[in-house]
Amino acid sequence: MSLPQDHVGKPKHDSTDAGQHMENALMNEPAGKIHTLSPASQPTITEQQQWYEEDSINLVDLWLELVKRRVIIFTSIVLALIAGLLLAFLLPQKYNYTSTIEIGSTLTQTASGTTPQLIDPPETVLAKIQESYIPLAQQQFRKTHPDNNAFYNIDARIPKGSQLVVLEAKGTAADSASYLQQLQTVTKYLLHDHQRVMNVYQARLNNRLALAKIKLDEITDPSTLATLQKQLESQLNSARIKLDELRDPRVLAVPRQQLENKLAREEKQLTDLKDQTKLIKARYQRLDEIDILLKQQISDLESQIDSSLAQRKQAIGNMQSESAAMAMLLIDNGIQQNRTRLAALQERLFIDQQNLRLELEEKIAANLRSQSVQSKLIDKTNSELSRLKIGNQRALQRHQPEIGKLEEKLAKLSADSRRSVERQQQTIIQIEAQLNNLKATRTIAPPMQSLQPTGPGKNLIIILSLVLGLMFGIFAAFFASFLSKAKQHKVAADPN
Repeated sequence: MSLPQDHVGKPKHDSTDAGQHMENALMNEPAGKIHTLSPASQPTITEQQQWYEEDSINLVDLWLELVKRRVIIFTSIVLALIAGLLLAFLLPQKYNYTSTIEIGSTLTQTASGTTPQLIDPPETVLAKIQESYIPLAQQQFRKTHPDNNAFYNIDARIPKGSQLVVLEAKGTAADSASYLQQLQTVTKYLLHDHQRVMNVYQARLNNRLALAKIKLDEITDPSTLATLQKQLESQLNSARIKLDELRDPRVLAVPRQQLENKLAREEKQLTDLKDQTKLIKARYQRLDEIDILLKQQISDLESQIDSSLAQRKQAIGNMQSESAAMAMLLIDNGIQQNRTRLAALQERLFIDQQNLRLELEEKIAANLRSQSVQSKLIDKTNSELSRLKIGNQRALQRHQPEIGKLEEKLAKLSADSRRSVERQQQTIIQIEAQLNNLKATRTIAPPMQSLQPTGPGKNLIIILSLVLGLMFGIFAAFFASFLSKAKQHKVAADPN
């Protein structure tokens, strides 16, 4: 095995210098002259082999070089050993301070039953501890120990696939009380937070349990069974009475008679409406006769007025005496009275008679509407009469099964009472089981110090210091050899 001659042996530049000399000799020749090396000046195979041998060194030379520099190696080992001993015996030993907390759980009702559910997910608990409880504990410790400025690092982790939270810290034995106190404070914060949730859940279950026990006492009380029996008997008697009433023809005759009386009244009212219609129509027909009479009277008055006007003209021509003047006044007075009567008759014929016709037509229309409504009421009453018997039969059909159910309940009252007691007892057992299965957040392992110190032991530190000292010594020996060879190379290159 051979190594490059970087540390010991002859300098590596000999072959390089020979090549350089040859190159200088070629450059000093005249231009255009071809220089040929003589056989004596060409390097032989033996010289080339020697050059390669000078560039390598075997293990024996390496060992000899290390023996030559043994003082450096032993000095490095001794210094490293002294440093290791100082580190091993003077460095304070550190211990682990841990506390293990189990996250509590409650019960949640699901489709398949009750399943446990953690009070808080492990990630939430870890976040609360790291972000809130540990800083609070450190701050509280700093307030209670203002003269202690040291920082106590506490960490928390969750073992994979578990419901545990592990609080960890590393410190010296002198800081044992400080670490244990802070771990206890963090644990107290978490337990207090989860206990609040657990108290609410326990209070809810205790309330349900108390109500279930009260209901069980009510069910098991003999007076409760007797009261239920009396209630069922009373309901059964009422149902039987009702059934007898439904079967009694006299009971059915009363509502039938009421409906028949109602139907008679409605039919009589319809007849009265029809009679009123006849009367109104008769009055309407008489209006035509009145119109004829009024037209005759108007024609007569018009003839009288025309005759009076002719007499007045004659009287005006013969007005020669007082008697003629008096006759003229009488004629004018009669004409005026006839015109007044004519206007009244015309007003009655063309206005009052038309208004009366409209009024009578409206009455006829209203009467016909009332007749339609009354006819519907009569039809409704007839339907009620026809449904009366059918309804009675249906009531009988519905009521008979109810009596059978009440009789069955009365017969099974004692058995039902026992089953109710058993169900209530089972409910109480389930609630008590839920209370017993509640798991509060608890400290599995209180804050404690590890029995053995952590980190490398004294023996390991000493062994590591020896190994490191040996490695450093060998490196220093090679480095010293390198410096020596470099110095020799410099002296050989520059003899002046």
